[in-house]
Order: sequence, then structure tokens, then C-alpha cells
Amino acid sequence: MYITYQRFFAFVNFLMLNTCVLAAGNSLEITVNGIRDDQGTVRAGIFRPSDGFPKEAKALAHTSATAQSGIVLLKFTDLPAGQYALIVFHDENNDGQMNKRFGMIPIEGYGLSNNIKAFGKPSFDECAFAIPETYSQTIDMRY
Repeated sequence: MYITYQRFFAFVNFLMLNTCVLAAGNSLEITVNGIRDDQGTVRAGIFRPSDGFPKEAKALAHTSATAQSGIVLLKFTDLPAGQYALIVFHDENNDGQMNKRFGMIPIEGYGLSNNIKAFGKPSFDECAFAIPETYSQTIDMRY
């Protein structure tokens, strides 16, 4: 069978484009345990290595759900393959940000991917996980 270079490269380009489209469709489901009450909203931000983790405003994407005592489920969709880290917080007063004492100590519940217990600023590397290898995270809220 004789294939011209043009047809060969067109076929290769077709395969590459379809692979990229499929890779971008990864989803991540997050189970947040230990929500203490139904006040406010549970919010999450997902970060890539260069996004400025853990500053909420610099997250690649955000998701949220109404708080309910116990467990809250969150989901990110259309994530390309790569390294990511998560921060989740219980925005009890619904002001859209994690409130902190002295600008650094969280006064609202929070959690990190891989359930890291950070004393001080958490590092991206501690919290990192890979997509598509990881499709779910379970995070325990800390108050």
C-alpha cells in the first residue's frame, strides 16, 4: 500500500488532535469529610505548579457547593493531564475567601490534597498528585 507523505502527516495530525481533546476531558471528584455545620459554602481551588499555590486567587479553577454537616462532594472537569494540588475551605460567612487571623492562621475550616497537615505555608510538592492517574481525592476538613 502506497501512502503519500501528505496523507501520512494528515493522519498523524488527526491522531494528535484527537489525543489532546481526549486528554483534556479528565475529571476530579473530591470528597470533603468533617464539615462541622451547614453554614456557608465549601470552596476548592486547583493549582498547577506555576499557579502560585496556595493563594486562592491564583488557582487554575474553582468549584464550590453549599455546605452541609458531614460530607460535601465537589468536582472539577475538563482537566488536562499534569501535576495538580488542591486547597479546600469552608467559607462559613460566605465572603468568598478563607479568613485568617493575623493574615496567616486560618479561622475557617480547610484541607489540602493528600490530606497534608501543614504547619505553616504548605508546599505544592507535598500536596501534588497526577492526573490522569488520580481521579478522586478525599480531604478531611480541619478547623
